[in-house]
Amino acid sequence: MSKLIADITWKHRNNFNSFVTPITIINDVNNSKKNEEINLEIQENLEENLENENETEENEVEENDNVINSEEKFDNYLQGWAEMLEQETLRFQDENDNEMEEFVETNNIIHPAIDSDAKWNLNSIFKELEFPF
Repeated sequence: MSKLIADITWKHRNNFNSFVTPITIINDVNNSKKNEEINLEIQENLEENLENENETEENEVEENDNVINSEEKFDNYLQGWAEMLEQETLRFQDENDNEMEEFVETNNIIHPAIDSDAKWNLNSIFKELEFPF
């Protein structure tokens, strides 16, 4: 309750102290002039921004055309690379087919585990080696 009374009395004091004097009128007029100047500057800035936005939109349209052209060029470039890769893979497949024909068949090789005559005598192989120990 005391806060309410203090608030009411504070408001009454502020209202009674706000006398209209020539100084307050001059200050109000100056403030309104400043506000008008600020509003004019804001309007000019808005108009400039609108002009800049129109110019940037035109530039964006031109850039989009350039992007589309560059995308087409890039697509053509990639298509060329894809064709070269296909040619290389076909060439390597042909080479691999030819190499497969040149390989020796391994079905007729005799393994030493199967035939004891296929084993080498290790003494005859390592006979001439000198051991350091």
